Amino acid sequence: MSTHTTHQHHRPHNRPPVADRVTTALDDLTDRFSAVASEQPDSDLAHAVRADRLAMICARRAAWWQLLLTRRHRSGMSMLFTRAVIHAANQEQDRARFWRDAATDWRARAQRRPTSDAAGAMSNHHDLGIAS
Repeated sequence: MSTHTTHQHHRPHNRPPVADRVTTALDDLTDRFSAVASEQPDSDLAHAVRADRLAMICARRAAWWQLLLTRRHRSGMSMLFTRAVIHAANQEQDRARFWRDAATDWRARAQRRPTSDAAGAMSNHHDLGIAS
């Protein structure tokens, strides 16, 4: 019996290799992100909810990338591939942070409080009469 056959036989429930599972999950999350991103919220609170959902999707994508970095999956990975995976995971963490900040700003705007400006041009300082 070949090593390849033996290896496949010992995988629990014939689960696909980790790289295939990660690819499938990332593709699904990319589709979800696109669907949520294309929504047209009709209120500040709806914008906040949408931003929270986008943050969660980005955090999940980061987690899938990080799965590839676990010790048992790193064997055989080139240094270039490892660096690319680290970059992708960090980029998704940054995106998740951006969308969490955006959600916070949208909630502040809904409550007519000053926003942080951290998430872009969503500040309502002018609306509140706080000129800079």
